[in-house]
Amino acid sequence: MQARRIAGAVVGAGTAVMLAINAPGQLSYDSVEQLANGRSGAYNSWHPPVMAWLLGLFDAVLPGTLLFLVFQSLLLLGALLTLLWLRPRNGWTALVTLAIILTPQWLMFQGQIWKDILCANAAIAGFVCLAVAARDGRKRWLVPAAVLLALAAAVRQNAIVLLPVAALVAACTVPSKRWLIGFCFLAVSVALGTGTSLWLVARADGGDGASAEVRLGQAYDLAGALWHDPTLALPSLAAEDPQFEKLLRRRSATLYTPLRNDPFAADPGINHELANAPEGAVGRAWTGLVTGHPLLYLRTRLAAFGAVLFTPDATACHFSHAGIDGPPALLHQLGLVAGVRPQDRMLLNYVKLFFATPIYSHIAWGLLALLALGLLLQRKGPGDLAIAGLLAGALLFTLTFAALSIACDYRYLILLDLAAMTGALHLAAGRKV
Repeated sequence: MQARRIAGAVVGAGTAVMLAINAPGQLSYDSVEQLANGRSGAYNSWHPPVMAWLLGLFDAVLPGTLLFLVFQSLLLLGALLTLLWLRPRNGWTALVTLAIILTPQWLMFQGQIWKDILCANAAIAGFVCLAVAARDGRKRWLVPAAVLLALAAAVRQNAIVLLPVAALVAACTVPSKRWLIGFCFLAVSVALGTGTSLWLVARADGGDGASAEVRLGQAYDLAGALWHDPTLALPSLAAEDPQFEKLLRRRSATLYTPLRNDPFAADPGINHELANAPEGAVGRAWTGLVTGHPLLYLRTRLAAFGAVLFTPDATACHFSHAGIDGPPALLHQLGLVAGVRPQDRMLLNYVKLFFATPIYSHIAWGLLALLALGLLLQRKGPGDLAIAGLLAGALLFTLTFAALSIACDYRYLILLDLAAMTGALHLAAGRKV
């Protein structure tokens, strides 16, 4: 009991310190834009509308992002405190919680107003609710679990892969009608996530953000394939849009990098041709690449996936961010001031100490997640199964970037890191729930 109280005090103090350093929240260009969308109620089609909607809800109560930051932080804090409460004995949890709150994933990333952080915290809280349901045998805990996991999937679309894993865990938490419970959990969480998104999309700006993102991703893959093999033929694109095909072939060598698509996407010529390409032309060329040259496509995708998994460049992969950054006019409109505060600089200097260590390695956290997953499945406690589900879901979420990755930003796989920490904390008691 004493160890549990110490661990709870440590994680509570860690949250307070994190909030004191980061409040009212660190905002990048995308964060500022989403806050503006939330305040106006008109959502940009390039971003999941649920994130902007939540920012707008909290902004209406207290202008800015402070309340959102507190809400986001409480999701993870509540999940970890609940895990401590679930355990009958907590011999090593104080040391584990101390290690967690000293990481950049806690002190810096938890202060960011990013959908990746909200997604990770909501997912962890959702699986912890499943652990409570398994321990107490109370189906009512399945409701907040479904809501939280639906939120995770709504703000980060590829997090939808967490839902079938959670449904399987939910099915195992009840003694009877398991498959019906699992099916209902999956149906409700999917309906909540997609339904809310579709409802908000009706209030979006009417742009083609989603389709444009797909088209850009396909063109990025074509550029990567040409980067690997300059002799690659793109017959359908050459026939439908010869000017774009020639430009792509000419510019891929200098614009493409598996680390991120920004140089490629920012090129005025590429942008112009993408916007004016015949309907479906890029998609047909991409399909031709996948079906006609599958090994080359896999080679291109693996290079991009390797970049986000190994994050080989601290600058290109954005190991750190602090301060407020965005369009000056939009910052003025929101009442925000661009810049980096003294405490932000101190935080940046602190996290740089970890750049060359395993703390900034998704591979290291992935290995920890795999180890914890194996141990939890071996113990086979009901609460163990829920946290094993979190770890399996985080690993599956990571694998989705093999098909989706267009940049190596460290935050994209923050769920893997935080899930591994959660699994380690759950194991720390060394005893079945």
